[in-house]
Amino acid sequence: MRIVIPGGSGQIGRILARHFQGCGHTVTVLSRTPGPAPWRTVQWDGLTPGAWVTQLEQSDVCINLAGRSVNCRYGAKNRRIILESRVKSTLLLNQVVAALKQPPRLWVNASTATIYRHALDRAMDEANGELGGNEPGAPDAWNFSIAVAKA
Repeated sequence: MRIVIPGGSGQIGRILARHFQGCGHTVTVLSRTPGPAPWRTVQWDGLTPGAWVTQLEQSDVCINLAGRSVNCRYGAKNRRIILESRVKSTLLLNQVVAALKQPPRLWVNASTATIYRHALDRAMDEANGELGGNEPGAPDAWNFSIAVAKA
């Protein structure tokens, strides 16, 4: 398969790229800061179409991981960047994919894992999870992360 990973230069992206490359798939990572890697890395800014668009044409899978790292203090500026970097890159990908003659057969958006309520009573998953947000006593940072996922 041809797999394109926007934002794939982060921790999760590198793990996925290594796995898929090891399985014999062709992997392309779209990155704001491309560097040496065993797979193809292509420059993109997450804001504007560019030469990177050709990587999506006739690809099998797009796994969007784009967004500013959450490994930071959640001050106002970082919160704005975290939210905007995910929403804007997703809107851009939507625009680009819609215009392709042969878009990816599957597009997965995975900008955060924090969308379910904090639970110690049971596992939260796509089948039985409860979306979180504004539970009594939940820290503001949790509610922010859930709002980012919903946006």
